[in-house]
Amino acid sequence: MTRNNQFPKDVLLQWPGRLPRFSRALEGGPGTPRTLTVMAVLAAAMVWQGARMVDRSGIDGAGPALVLLGGAWLLFLLVWVLIKAGLRDPAVVFYVTEQGAGIMPSARQRSTDRGVGFLMWVVFLITFKGGQWSAWHPFTRWKEARQIETNDLTRHVLISGGAWDVRLICEPGYYNAAKTLIRDRVREAGKQCTFVGIEQL
Repeated sequence: MTRNNQFPKDVLLQWPGRLPRFSRALEGGPGTPRTLTVMAVLAAAMVWQGARMVDRSGIDGAGPALVLLGGAWLLFLLVWVLIKAGLRDPAVVFYVTEQGAGIMPSARQRSTDRGVGFLMWVVFLITFKGGQWSAWHPFTRWKEARQIETNDLTRHVLISGGAWDVRLICEPGYYNAAKTLIRDRVREAGKQCTFVGIEQL
């Protein structure tokens, strides 16, 4: 892992890029649109069912609890998407090193992470709940990689196995070089890793 948000000295290849606004949570995003939609529908259904139960039996049953839980879930989703998709700067730098591969967030994103981290710390001091905010700067070492999936159609390389899944979105001039470097470094590390390739037709 890099320190002080600086690139490691053993960088072999790096290139600028942009992340999609919505991606899997393991890749640092708020989730895919399908997953978020399903969760929002479930939360809304809880609120609706709770309201129906309140209409039928008043506030003595489980209706108020369902309304409260469903409403809290919807609020959480709203804040989560706002932070992860709205406030996140999609500009990043992808890089491959001798030790692993990672994604360097922009200076703006690092500043946002520091601000949200400070806010979470203040919330913890007031409520003694929460207080955790993990700055997103994924890096997976070759010895941690379990599977590497390459897609020649989209020029994506997905490295799974670390704390985060690292998806390298390659420009045309970097994709083949990144694939070669990654395969060579994983094999040199002696890691038993599954390679999955989706070749262009």
